[in-house]
Amino acid sequence: MKRTSSLLSGLMFMILSACAQMNPVGSVQNNEIHNTHRLTIDHSNHESLAKYHENIAKEMQAKLEKQKKLLQEYEDHSQYYGRKGLDVRSHAKANIRYYEQSVKENLKEATIHSKMAKEQKALDYTDAEKNRIPVQLKEGVSPPIKAKAPEKSEESL
Repeated sequence: MKRTSSLLSGLMFMILSACAQMNPVGSVQNNEIHNTHRLTIDHSNHESLAKYHENIAKEMQAKLEKQKKLLQEYEDHSQYYGRKGLDVRSHAKANIRYYEQSVKENLKEATIHSKMAKEQKALDYTDAEKNRIPVQLKEGVSPPIKAKAPEKSEESL
């Protein structure tokens, strides 16, 4: 009796361990790959950010074209899909809307960052006097006082 129960428990343990998933659940997801790449780009490097958003827009455009072809294939041969074809159609339309919005947003971000990169190149950060931002004083506020060098007295000499 004892031998049968230990054999049965050992067998159940082996079955459970064989069915267990070895890799952690959700270890790498699609968005994590894009986000880790984006985090490696310096936020002040607007040229790289613009190029990054342009590349993402190109990827989304390719996926958009694929979904449009899938939708066109469904509409041409809808009789082959049956009831599940309605799911294919609505899913393809939803994906098309998502990819169009994503392309639009990424192109908008790319233009913003390319504009910022051009402005950043136009400024010469080494010449502080040339690029000084004028301070407009409000009424009743005195201009900033310049620090005076301490006077040397005869005692300190």
